[in-house]
Amino acid sequence: MSSELTVLNNASIQAGGLGMNRNNPLFELKPANLAIVQPNSQVEGAIKGNLRIVETGDQFEEMWCTLLVDPTEQRQYHIGNPGELNRTPENLMCFSTDMKVPHPKARIPQAVNCANCARQDWTQWREYKEKNNGQTNKALIPPCDAHYRALLIDSKYKMPLQMFIRSKAKQNFEAGMQNLTRILWMKEAEGVKPNIFDVKFKLTTKLITTGKFVSYVPVFSDFRFVTPEEREQFGAIFLQYIASKEKKEQERAQAAAEAEVESAQESIENGVVEGEYVGPDQEITI
Repeated sequence: MSSELTVLNNASIQAGGLGMNRNNPLFELKPANLAIVQPNSQVEGAIKGNLRIVETGDQFEEMWCTLLVDPTEQRQYHIGNPGELNRTPENLMCFSTDMKVPHPKARIPQAVNCANCARQDWTQWREYKEKNNGQTNKALIPPCDAHYRALLIDSKYKMPLQMFIRSKAKQNFEAGMQNLTRILWMKEAEGVKPNIFDVKFKLTTKLITTGKFVSYVPVFSDFRFVTPEEREQFGAIFLQYIASKEKKEQERAQAAAEAEVESAQESIENGVVEGEYVGPDQEITI
């Protein structure tokens, strides 16, 4: 099933004739943000409970999607009051993409290791719960937010979307991923090796009540295999996205190699070390 993706190439991706230079950074395919319009949303025209593409303003009561790559668990620490919609780029002080250490681009890292960071420590919250017969104190929830980042392709626009799964939404997401896993395992039992983007699902929302607070959470249901036509369309976007990531990795590797050569040459010129300078595609002998 997923082997059909391997025959796709740049020619098939561009068969539709988009007429753009894909080497131009301005036309780089980047995931748009998919969010749920919450009861406290102040966005004009946003309908509470709808799925909304932040960048375009398009809204949906439901969407059919497939995962683009494996979901990842991450952390983010924002300053400000969580009740005042503080999750904005300017408030993002620290974040981690591996749940172990702050990302190199974190504005103000809060600790050397995430495990030792007070911003993610649930000790006070648990102690309060134990002392108060199971009641919880929302104010004691640590401000560093552990969440899932899911990269999706929607069935209408065939565009990459990213969705951040937080708080009460995580339970539904984890249950949905278990259902997806079961379908993949059953297909493997038939001798087929499917990929995660071979399975689509319906994405909707539902209203829940937590104490005196209400919010909408995502619902993942109706998991089924994509059609051959959908697979080709999703596969084209997948290859384009992967090609973009590989290009970035190559550019970063090239920049690192050039910096290493420049540093070695500078050391030689300053008499710090003695050695022979060779081209950037060769080894540096010291």
